[in-house]
Amino acid sequence: MPGNIILPQWGMGMNEGEVVKWLKAVGDPVVKGEPLVEIESTKVSAEVEATADGTLGRIIVEEGKTVPVGTILGLLLESGESPSDLPAEEAPRERASRSSGPSRRAATARRGRGGPVVTPRARRLARELNVDLDTIETGTGPGGRVTEDDVRAAAEGGAPTSDVGMEPSRTVPLTGIRGVIAKRMSESASAALVTLNTTGDVTEAIAIQRRLTREWRRSRVRPQYQDLAIAATVKALKDHPLANAHITDQEVQIFDTINLGFALAVPDGLLVPVIRDAGNKTPLELALVVRDLVRKSKANELRVAELSGSTFSLTNLSAYDIENFTPLINPPEVGILGVGRVVEQPTVTKSGDIEVRSIGYFSLTFDHRAWDGAPAAEFLQAVVKNLAEPEWMAEG
Repeated sequence: MPGNIILPQWGMGMNEGEVVKWLKAVGDPVVKGEPLVEIESTKVSAEVEATADGTLGRIIVEEGKTVPVGTILGLLLESGESPSDLPAEEAPRERASRSSGPSRRAATARRGRGGPVVTPRARRLARELNVDLDTIETGTGPGGRVTEDDVRAAAEGGAPTSDVGMEPSRTVPLTGIRGVIAKRMSESASAALVTLNTTGDVTEAIAIQRRLTREWRRSRVRPQYQDLAIAATVKALKDHPLANAHITDQEVQIFDTINLGFALAVPDGLLVPVIRDAGNKTPLELALVVRDLVRKSKANELRVAELSGSTFSLTNLSAYDIENFTPLINPPEVGILGVGRVVEQPTVTKSGDIEVRSIGYFSLTFDHRAWDGAPAAEFLQAVVKNLAEPEWMAEG
């Protein structure tokens, strides 16, 4: 019996995925473990692999279409099976095929000649508006895909325009990674979020950073301010377990294991790689994991498991001279720490003297449904204290 090629769920919070590209055509032989189709979801591109040797028997979900987790994307004929073993296509699909008319056949032919991919919604709209897809040379979607806006523009006899009455220089469709980011940020904004801002004297942390430069040299790692902030956050999470949690509709789930996510800007969006079991790692080990994940992101080698399962997150804008900001939570987490810039400024010390000290800026956004203001403030104070008194970093 032909096997189903199913869209799996990669990590918490993944509800759907977009079929970016089929890597095999119908009739192509496949080997168990061989990539069949590229999927984009949860801020990562991943591939669904063949579960057995055989032949790609049928493609059910076409490129450019977004479907829920668990959807059957296609059928795999295992060794010894033939196309006659494929089940009959469902009636709705047959009706869609029969009613597609010249537009769908033309679009299929265009793909066969290397023309732009037409999204299913755009194809349906083209039929409704009687638009010949052959007249659209390239679309405004990712990779030149023809979108609904392109079809509407063709129906009106022009290119897509914005509400300001002029043609945009380019468009960025809310699909794939950008679409997932938009959706996740909307989910975050719907929570009961509160942001606390504070400053801290990080002079000693900057001094320990110079000391660690010598100590970490044998590991070929040069400590950065973010490394110190990550280590300080992990230490604070150990002492404040309420921060290391997820919230659902029914409960707050508190975890013993600390999986720290850190925001990483990439050309087409934002990734949040995860340092797993961060609570059992030394500052140097944390820094080594960060560099490995950054390297993988640049080489597009990050695995789904390395981008999911975080229990708390950190985002660092210190390199952009930002002081305080409002970081958005990565649901279902209950908190995220924002690290701002470090400035040199005159400060009155405890002895009453005036000295130039290094002052760091910090912002903590938390979900008030799961975490109250006082314990959240205590957690933020703990992070600052860990940086103000950083000798423990050298001991690790």
